[in-house]
Amino acid sequence: MLKLAPRTAVSVRELFAVTVTRNPTIRRIHEEQIAAMLRMLPISLIVNLLNSVLLSWAVWDQVSHLQLGLWLVAVVVFCVMRAVRLLRLRQAHSDLVPASHRRIVLLSALMGCIWLAPPLLWFSQLDAPEQMVTGILLAGMMCGGSITLAVVPLAAIAYILVLAGGALVIGDVLGSPHLMAMTLIFATALCAGAINTARLFVGHVKAQLELVDSSAMIELLRELGSSGSEWLWELAPDLTVRHMSAPLMKALDRSPEQLIGMHAVALLDPQNRVAEVSEGMRTLIECLRGECLFRDIAIPARDGRAWWSLSGKPLYDADGRLVGWRGVGSDITASRLSGANSVTAARHDVLTGLANRLLIRELLEEALLLGQRGRGNCALMLVDLDRFKLVNDTLGHSVGDELLCEVARRLSSLTPDVRVGRLGGDEFALVLTGYDTAEELAKLAETTIIALSAPYRVGQSELNIGATIGIAQAPVDGPTQEELIRSADLALYSAKKAGRGSFRFFAAWMAQQAAENRALESDLRSALKHGELSLAYQPIVHARSHKVIAREALLRWNHPVRGDVPPDVFVPVIEDAGLIGQVGNWVLREACREAAGWPDGARVAVNVSSAQLAAGPALVGHVIQALAASGLEAERLEIEVTESIFLANDVTTRTTLGQLRAIGVRLVLDDFGMGYASFSCLTNGEFSKIKIDRSFTVAAAQPGRPPERSIVESILTLARGLQIEVTAEGIETPEQAALMVALGCGQLQGYLFGRPAAPIPRPQPSACATVTIRVPRTTHRAA
Repeated sequence: MLKLAPRTAVSVRELFAVTVTRNPTIRRIHEEQIAAMLRMLPISLIVNLLNSVLLSWAVWDQVSHLQLGLWLVAVVVFCVMRAVRLLRLRQAHSDLVPASHRRIVLLSALMGCIWLAPPLLWFSQLDAPEQMVTGILLAGMMCGGSITLAVVPLAAIAYILVLAGGALVIGDVLGSPHLMAMTLIFATALCAGAINTARLFVGHVKAQLELVDSSAMIELLRELGSSGSEWLWELAPDLTVRHMSAPLMKALDRSPEQLIGMHAVALLDPQNRVAEVSEGMRTLIECLRGECLFRDIAIPARDGRAWWSLSGKPLYDADGRLVGWRGVGSDITASRLSGANSVTAARHDVLTGLANRLLIRELLEEALLLGQRGRGNCALMLVDLDRFKLVNDTLGHSVGDELLCEVARRLSSLTPDVRVGRLGGDEFALVLTGYDTAEELAKLAETTIIALSAPYRVGQSELNIGATIGIAQAPVDGPTQEELIRSADLALYSAKKAGRGSFRFFAAWMAQQAAENRALESDLRSALKHGELSLAYQPIVHARSHKVIAREALLRWNHPVRGDVPPDVFVPVIEDAGLIGQVGNWVLREACREAAGWPDGARVAVNVSSAQLAAGPALVGHVIQALAASGLEAERLEIEVTESIFLANDVTTRTTLGQLRAIGVRLVLDDFGMGYASFSCLTNGEFSKIKIDRSFTVAAAQPGRPPERSIVESILTLARGLQIEVTAEGIETPEQAALMVALGCGQLQGYLFGRPAAPIPRPQPSACATVTIRVPRTTHRAA
């Protein structure tokens, strides 16, 4: 074992080093030196400023005011810059780091050079009293620098020697070799004093660090000597075993002759099977090979029959060379599952008492290792609660917490072969062993969904929720816990998309689809950055004259490799990636810019998502900016929204719609009748137009479909009564168009009148455009 002895001697390298090595002692010394410098910096800056003002006052009538002013500005700027940086360093949220020793030395020399100006430029022009003041100030600055910069001796020496050069100039001007000799002696004495002060400071810091290390080691040995469950271990630089305590050798069931000199990785994982499964083992090996400090890394030991927690740190000599490792370990096999210590607490969910994410990962590793030895299969179920957020939002988090505890109890009572955990929020995990077939897993998944979907009684409330499940099996769906969790997560995502209250097994196509979506998202971000997205416009015509009244802007993407990507492929990716706001704002700007140049003066319709409306004032601001930048009149912009925006009855959404209407933008309710039909929003006068979904217009024109025809007639009657325009979508045949005209529909849209096409070329403007935007009387923050 390495011997610790107090060392207070300071080497030349430790005293004068300007770069930090990997040696932790030198690193800590540098940190303490910089901290001490920062504490002295305010005094140093104040002294510099006061002395510069005093010297300027003394020599004001005898030197060039321009030169004196420039010098004084240089002193003030230097001091202010250092003061500003000091303030930023002292802010708790600052991400700045203190200057290195090299920079401190350079800055000290620079300040000394600034103070060289008075003796070099003006001393010969001064009268005797002013010369005396200059000499005294220079000597005082040298003494002050030897004190404030002493903890970094090279900085102090650089500053003193530079100012000593100025003093030598004074001696030369006065023709006094005695003064020059005295200057050299004085500077030497100050340098020696600074070096001695620095040696004392560094020695004190080293003594403190060594005392802390010694105390920690003594405390560690005391704990090991009083507990048989904790061990001490030491490794050589090549990771071979140098020393192990007796309890650890007993746990390994090895003799000292077998252990000493054995490579640590070969000892812990002789066949490299544990590292294939265990993230903790891989992390431990990476830390040992990368010379990184590590704490409380949990690894499966003895072929998965035990769990150990290891901590260790690399040891360096005075030259920064690695001399070995020292660390501690303990057996946490029992305590990680039950007990009242920190090991157990770190592995269990506080609310439900179930295993948390950390323990679930360890249980998965344990099950995978058992599977490697042919002792059963391993599977993972991820369970996501349906409609749980509604409970939290309506009844409060306390009721939600009680509901989660009841869910935990139901899951725990399913079967003894299941280890249940809570990953966070309303997501739970089931680690399964002993299930050999997919049929057995499917039956358990169905049982779980039924159990969790039964009513809950929490306080005075009866609650009904559901569950969706994703299932992954080892090793076919993943040989490691990371891959198994990823596969189960993809299966859960697929189950949610297919319909809640169901379960899905992982399939290879899910991973392939996820990879394709990631690639598509990356390409989308690049397309947005490089302007690869474009807009196509589909005309909306007057029902009788077929004159173009408006054009709907539709997003298009021509990929350089994939070609034209269908909107139903890339739009969901935009939504999942959180890009809908960024893309939607671009569509607004581009559609307004192009519509401003249309010679027929048609309106332009832009679809806005619920996510954009949720942004509230931000969306209104983007609309105003798009109109102002393009010169498009507000009345020519139609904002299309779907009925789904009214599901939450959100105040922000209604306020945003009101602000958009107040600036003159026309609001259009798209796909009317297909979702949450809100007649109140029509009676409030928020919308200028509704659009009948193509499913109704197409069906109404077919023989034997009176219900759809009645729906269209009702919508048109309602619109006429409210004096709202109506557009029928999906018109593809003359018969459909004729029926809509006969029923009284005023506007038509569909392939019969034109497919989405590239924008109309904009003619060269003959005059500056003006923008007309009606500003509401009430003040809106968005504007």
